[in-house]
Amino acid sequence: MSAPPACVPLTLWKDRDPAAMRVPGMYAGRVDVTGDPVATVSRVAEDGVQLARLDDTVDLDDADGAAAVAALTVIRELTSHGIAVDWTIRMPDGPAGWRALSHLHPPAAVYAGAAGDGIAAEWRATFHIAKYGYRLGPGFIEIRDRRTGSFRRLVIRHPHREEAIAPLLRGVRVTTLSPAVTERYLRAELLHQVGGFVWWTPYRIRRWPLSSTIP
Repeated sequence: MSAPPACVPLTLWKDRDPAAMRVPGMYAGRVDVTGDPVATVSRVAEDGVQLARLDDTVDLDDADGAAAVAALTVIRELTSHGIAVDWTIRMPDGPAGWRALSHLHPPAAVYAGAAGDGIAAEWRATFHIAKYGYRLGPGFIEIRDRRTGSFRRLVIRHPHREEAIAPLLRGVRVTTLSPAVTERYLRAELLHQVGGFVWWTPYRIRRWPLSSTIP
């Protein structure tokens, strides 16, 4: 399947406090994320990075969608590892649509016309860990969704669960999926589409905060 042909440049620090970021040794350099965001961000996390800054605004109005989807998959993985993200997003004017992404680390600014500042403030106020994530079990994927304030749980039973979602974690062209799969996953809000690309929206919950029997 065709992944987004886009590079996501990141600037990295080993602390997220503005004063501490100026201490020698806290700057961790730059990295260009290409290809596999899961593996690249895992290496960044292993290096002790605590803050990543994206160079470019994520543009949901982009008709192609490759750059936006590449960036969103990186932000998803950074959020999954508990790494703070300094980023900005441009979306269609008005308050609709942002909740689908509200599990991602809150952006520093939202460009959405007059509604932008309000969206950014609510995003920051309502963000919490494990807001929309998944875990892998023997033969199944469990997804837990709290983005709307209520709890939704979905279980997908698949014998090859990791292989099934691996391309979607990187983002793929819509045309590489069957229309039935695309429609089903978009309707379930497991995929999010920008332009001609879709990406797997929930992130992997690496430290399960509660018992698996508790919502």
